[in-house]
Parts: sequence; structure tokens; C-alpha cells
Amino acid sequence: MSVMLDLIGSTIIGAYVILLGIQLNTNIIAHTDSSNANLNVQESLVNVVRTIEYDFRKIGYGVVDPKTSIEISSPTAIRFQGDIDRDGTIDKIAWFIAPYKNGTDTVFALFRRVNTQTPLVMSIGVKDFSLRYLRENGTPADTAAKSQIWIIETTLNVESPYEVADDILGYDKMSTIKGFWRQTRLASRNIKRHG
Repeated sequence: MSVMLDLIGSTIIGAYVILLGIQLNTNIIAHTDSSNANLNVQESLVNVVRTIEYDFRKIGYGVVDPKTSIEISSPTAIRFQGDIDRDGTIDKIAWFIAPYKNGTDTVFALFRRVNTQTPLVMSIGVKDFSLRYLRENGTPADTAAKSQIWIIETTLNVESPYEVADDILGYDKMSTIKGFWRQTRLASRNIKRHG
């Protein structure tokens, strides 16, 4: 009888240890997925921000009349002229947000187009890409009068395209990883030449 109780007890303890091991493995995998998704969103955001900053600083570079360098200035899109690759040819660069088919889902993506090339997807899962145009003194510029624009305030808010386990809310809760960036005073020295 005692042998039977020992077998039952050790089976229960063994099953409990196996369940603990499975739960620990699940938590480790969920934490790794969450960390990787967070890293991917942050690295993607940094790469996009570097490109935006580089492009926006080239607004009007090499253009004879910098007042004409900004062609489109809407709250979610911009198109401007500048010699971004320093080859002596004036390029037209556009940044805009548009729907993007991601598997079976449609999400918003941030696109960059140079001249007439096919738009390049810069970031998927964009929740907000907004542009604010300011005058030299920091007051809002009239977007119809492009020559008033001296400074561009850029806001970019992205999410991972898939959900991962949330470390804070518990591993049974799923959420997306978010990244946010705002450049409050991005000015091109080239468009400052007009007075």
C-alpha cells in the first residue's frame, strides 16, 4: 500500500514539475518574442528617422530658387526638390502614408519615392505620420504659400504588424509594440536662403 502511495505521489510531483517546466518555457518564449518585436520596431524607427532627417535637410539643396523647392505640403505628405545624392541633378522626393497589404491585413505604411521610381516602403504599421509647417519665427505657415515654410515638425508613430505577449499585463495578454518619434524643429539650411 505504501508503495502505491509513493508511486501516486511521485507521479503527481513529476507532473507538477513538468507543468512548471512547460510554463517556464512558454514565458521565456513570450518574453523573447516581445523583446525581439520591441527591438525590431525601435531599429526600424531609427532607420526611418535617419532617412527622413537626411532627406529633409536636403530640401532645396542645389535648387536655383529655394522658394520653389517644396511642391506638396499636406499634413500627411510632402514632396520637395533637392540634389539628395549630390550628382548635380535635382531630384523630387516624396514622403507619404498609404494603405499597404500585409498578408491578409491592410495596414498603413510610410512610403518614400525618389523621382519616378516605384515608392519604397520605409515602415509598416504606421499609426501616425504628420507634418506641421512653420515659419522662420516658429508660427504656423500657410501651406498654400510654400515660400513661408522654413521649419517642418514631424511626428511618426509606428506599431509592430503583429501582436506579442505583454510582459506587464501578463503573458496571456497580447498587444502590439509601439514606437514614437517627434522632431520638433527640423530645418533645411537650403530653404533658409530665401528671405
